Amino acid sequence: MERKGVGIVGFGFIGRIHALAFSSLPYYYRELPFIPEIRAVCTSRPDTAQRAHTEAGIPWVTTSVDTLLSREDVDIVVVAVPNVFHREVVEKAACAGKAIYCDKPLAMNVEEGEVMRRVVEEKAVPFGMAFQNRFVPAIRKAKEILTQGKIGKVFRARFLYLHSGYVDPERPMSWRLRRELAGGGALWDLGSHLVDLVRFLLGEPEIVAARGKTFITERRSEGGSAKKETVTVDDWSLVHFLLPDGGEGTLESSRFATGSCDEIRIEIEGERGALRYNSMQPNFLEFYDLTRPSSPWGGERGFTAIETVSQYPFPYTLPGKFSFGWIGAHVACVHDFLLRCAGRESWGATIGDGLAVQHFLHRAYQLMGY
Repeated sequence: MERKGVGIVGFGFIGRIHALAFSSLPYYYRELPFIPEIRAVCTSRPDTAQRAHTEAGIPWVTTSVDTLLSREDVDIVVVAVPNVFHREVVEKAACAGKAIYCDKPLAMNVEEGEVMRRVVEEKAVPFGMAFQNRFVPAIRKAKEILTQGKIGKVFRARFLYLHSGYVDPERPMSWRLRRELAGGGALWDLGSHLVDLVRFLLGEPEIVAARGKTFITERRSEGGSAKKETVTVDDWSLVHFLLPDGGEGTLESSRFATGSCDEIRIEIEGERGALRYNSMQPNFLEFYDLTRPSSPWGGERGFTAIETVSQYPFPYTLPGKFSFGWIGAHVACVHDFLLRCAGRESWGATIGDGLAVQHFLHRAYQLMGY
């Protein structure tokens, strides 16, 4: 079978996750259009590059993006660097004729996103985004139920993404807390996933109000320094939006949700039923069918837990009965990207989807005053 080379720019947490997803594909899926091979990694420092070589067995490492892009054996470039560097890497990769798989969010602002889209379209390179939550089986089932009209007109929707990693006031600064490097805070980092899910499940939202708050306004500089720096992004946000059919929704993002790990909650209420999903219980989608009889003794109504587990369709090769894991959505998202690279049908996020999310974030931050 044909093999194509993958080069990863950035090899921190998310770079390693993408590496794991690409490397795992032949074990999860049959009939791949080609086998991806991780042939190169670029990091910002020689020591981290060497670590990628020794710890992960990456055959070739560098600290130069240009050098990685010049390699003829690299066909796909994975963009896993801090947000401020997305535009540069995407533009250079597109001009080098590489397929591009980019982490979220797309850019630092709408203007950058527009430039990136123009270059990608002019160079006609395959492009995909790591909005992997589209590929959670329960989310895919929710999409099916909504498309079939089983919920009817949506009255109300709530989308929440909750972390608690910044509750500790002794946690030092990082690039994610600096607006000039990250672009934004909780809404930018976590909420971008929710915006994509709102659009994927319910259509294009229209923002009517937004609030944000920074709970800890100063933190120690990195490296254990006693020096304090100002946090320039939001710790929490709440966005109120309208849906295309007249329903309303809220989108809440928090890195101060005490007790939460990595928790996405979705609640959708309509004229004929309702849906509930929680990423901490990812094996089930809850569905309330208002068309079921209501009597006697409650009839047949109540939320039913649909066992979505890992029920991916063929060519997924593992039994679907096993518990769903977070990495599984990343693997499925990358598989979809490979199909796009091969010119086959795919339903993952495009650069147009990434830019639409960027417009939502821009408008929300305008209203928040950030």
